[in-house]
Amino acid sequence: MAAVSTFAGPTAPTGPRGRRLPARRSTCGGTGAGDVPATSPVTAPATVTATAPDRPQAETDNPLDLIAGHQLLAEPAPPAAGRAAAGCGCGHPMCVDEDRDRTALARVFLVERHSVASAGLRSVLATAPGLTVVGSTGDPLRAVAAVRRIAPDVVLLGRGASLEEDLATVVALRGPDGAPDARVLLLRRAESTAEASRMLLAGAGGCFPLDLAGERIIGAVQLAAAGASVFLPAPPPARIHAAAPVRHLGELPPQRAGLTEREREVLVKLGLGLSNAEIGRELALAEATVKKHLTQAMRKIGQPDRLRAALYAHRHGLAG
Repeated sequence: MAAVSTFAGPTAPTGPRGRRLPARRSTCGGTGAGDVPATSPVTAPATVTATAPDRPQAETDNPLDLIAGHQLLAEPAPPAAGRAAAGCGCGHPMCVDEDRDRTALARVFLVERHSVASAGLRSVLATAPGLTVVGSTGDPLRAVAAVRRIAPDVVLLGRGASLEEDLATVVALRGPDGAPDARVLLLRRAESTAEASRMLLAGAGGCFPLDLAGERIIGAVQLAAAGASVFLPAPPPARIHAAAPVRHLGELPPQRAGLTEREREVLVKLGLGLSNAEIGRELALAEATVKKHLTQAMRKIGQPDRLRAALYAHRHGLAG
């Protein structure tokens, strides 16, 4: 925690010619530690360390978590003695005016390995109404304990080595040791609807890449904070390879059906749309013999009629 120093002196500060200087204001509004009466007794400078063991504290491994001298806490610190009722007016999200609705701020936690990307996100989100960054870390392993203490509304998870690694982190972040109620957005692109489904099943609220425009990033975080699932840009549908034939469940392929060479030849001609008489002329067989071979072939491949037998021939590449 930051140390707060208090100083007292015998008289008000004076300038080079003995002129009294105006009382120093604190950096956070109201009367600060330097505003002392002119008749204060002489004491040695003392340092008082503010301790709040029960107050959750934001991660500070990123120096940008300390802005304007304020330590970002999960809950706003109580107003200092002597602070003006109107608030300090510094604009920092954790030092808002007393009459401001604190519950309107959606609290965002950053888990980003790259400090430049983290700083860029923080800069973009700082301009967004209703959003405040309450902490960050570059180590996903530390993030679980951090979000448990801070309980943010939205967690932005930077891209890891693989999608599997990121999904495992999502599960941990939203587990009982993390923040089950937080919305987690992955900072990567969903390459297909199948990947988007995997993200949702792992507990993520969506994803977006860092190359989006700032206003779209803000919009995505605001939507997630409101409880929506967000995928930007929309993932393309999973591709189905048309060259791969559709196999029916439980259907034996021709090489495992026990077909004789003649039965296979008859089945090939059937798949080409030939009648029994035409197959007989093609193979120099009597029509009755063709019918016998075809009946045996249909029994072996499990097809009840000529039409289904012809479709079977096409599915398995017998008809070219």
